[in-house]
Order: sequence, then C-alpha cells, then structure tokens
Amino acid sequence: MRALLDRVRGRDEADGTTRQILDAAVATFENLGIRRATMDDIARAARLGRATVYRRFPQKSDLVRAALLHELRRFLDGLDRRIAAAPTVRERLVEGFVGGVAGVRDHPLLSRLLATEPHDVLPYITVDGAPVIAIARAYLAEHIRQGVAAGEFGPADPDQAAEIMVRIAHSLVLTPGGVLPAADDEPTRALARAQIDALL
Repeated sequence: MRALLDRVRGRDEADGTTRQILDAAVATFENLGIRRATMDDIARAARLGRATVYRRFPQKSDLVRAALLHELRRFLDGLDRRIAAAPTVRERLVEGFVGGVAGVRDHPLLSRLLATEPHDVLPYITVDGAPVIAIARAYLAEHIRQGVAAGEFGPADPDQAAEIMVRIAHSLVLTPGGVLPAADDEPTRALARAQIDALL
C-alpha cells in the first residue's frame, strides 16, 4: 500500500487552471456537498467556462476523485509543516498524531460530508476504509523508520506500530467521547507520548 502514499505525495503536476478547478471543487463540496454540487457550480466557483472544466474532467466522478486526492495532498503537506520544527523524531510523531486527529476532526469538507451525506461517506472511512488506513500507516511508518535509523527507538515493526497509532487516531475522530482525549490538543499530546513510548 506504499504505492498509494507515493501517489498522494507525488509531485503535483497540475497546471494553474487545473489547481483552480480542484480548489473550487473542494470549496463547492464544502458548501453544497458532493451530491448536490454540479459541474456548473464548480465552473462558476472557479470563474471558468464549463467547457474548460469538462476538458480536464469529462465526468464528475473524475473531478471528485482528483479533488479528494488534491485535498489529501494538501492535508499531508500541512502536517509536514506542523511537525518540521520538532527536535526529535519522537516529538514529530507526537505532533503528527495531535495534528492528524485535530486536522481530521475539524476538517471542513469531511465535517460537511459526515453531516449531510453520511451514508455515502462512512463506508469509505469504515468498512471500505482500508486505503485510508494504508496511506496513514505508510506516512507514519516512514517517520518511525527514521527514528529507528537515528537510534531513538529500539527494533520495532514500524508498520505494525504505525497501524496501531493510526487506528487509535481513527477511533478518536470517528467515535468521540469516552475517557480517551480527542477534543483538546494537550491531553491528546499526552496520550500520543504514552502510546509511542509503549509501542516503540
């Protein structure tokens, strides 16, 4: 599943017009939901003619997939920026966990879709959510391997440790409540440190 992460993290070769369309699509989906949004709505939001949109994305489903990939790349880029200043790999993992939980929990598009189109969205992040788990696991395992190489962590199975952390974060976001913290950064940070210490 590393190939999925490579595809997401790959160089963004979209030209300016395509990025304009993708940004407009994400904003339109946030405002109207995916079902209600039309190609005309997206063309208007992008301030482009509908023919320009259709030349790049002949079907709405093509545009939906591209927009979601575009948004995921932007999310991971933001996470990279958040953790870049952390002094150790361990602290990068902690900040990545906190940022990932908060970022997904508060993401405007995901929040909108879960509120208005839950039957369409939930399968992709639950029973059919293996690709989402795989991308997050590969991202986190990459950092764990850096920590092992730097001598910060003992020998470990990076993929297994990463998946456990991802599944904890996934549960915190999808099923808030309970005694584990999910709504505030500091308690989430303490939880992340404890789990990282236990796993690694």
